[in-house]
Amino acid sequence: MTEKGKVWLAGAGPGDAGLLTVKTRQLLCEADVIVYDALVSEDILCQIPDHVDRIYVGKRSGHHPVPQEEIHAMLLQEAQKGKRVLRLKGGDPFIFGRGGEEALELSKMDIPFEIVPGVSSSYSVPAYAGIPVTHRGMASSFHVITGHEDGNKTSSALDYQTLAKEEGTLVFLMGLQNLDKIAANLI
Repeated sequence: MTEKGKVWLAGAGPGDAGLLTVKTRQLLCEADVIVYDALVSEDILCQIPDHVDRIYVGKRSGHHPVPQEEIHAMLLQEAQKGKRVLRLKGGDPFIFGRGGEEALELSKMDIPFEIVPGVSSSYSVPAYAGIPVTHRGMASSFHVITGHEDGNKTSSALDYQTLAKEEGTLVFLMGLQNLDKIAANLI
């Protein structure tokens, strides 16, 4: 019987290879297979050694060639073959990255896994642009909000009226297609 492998659910950060964590950089070389998303930059992908298998499961808004259930199955199958699997996601796997769902599936099947946080674009991209998400006397909190809500969600939509009253910085991720709606609702 083949010994179970292990899965690492890791964040690749906002795309700048210099912001990749030391642990994730190490896993790029130690993994047998890397299952990666569309938001993982070419600067990071080019660091993967040639002997490591790559599986692209990227999603873009409105275009999901590999459904999430298939990604779950893929992670399980590769780990059950005894492989070291790196699930590489843009940003951080637990900030709108569906890492929680993947962790639950691995846990149900008793597959060993580890979470490797990544640098989130929610604070790093504004920082690169010279915008602090918190600043004494201006914003003592920041709120990370999806700009693309799940249409299957059972709870009500975002309460923009409450969000507009927040004194902290509002950071919307994945909101480009809904930018007009978000702005109108906040105003």
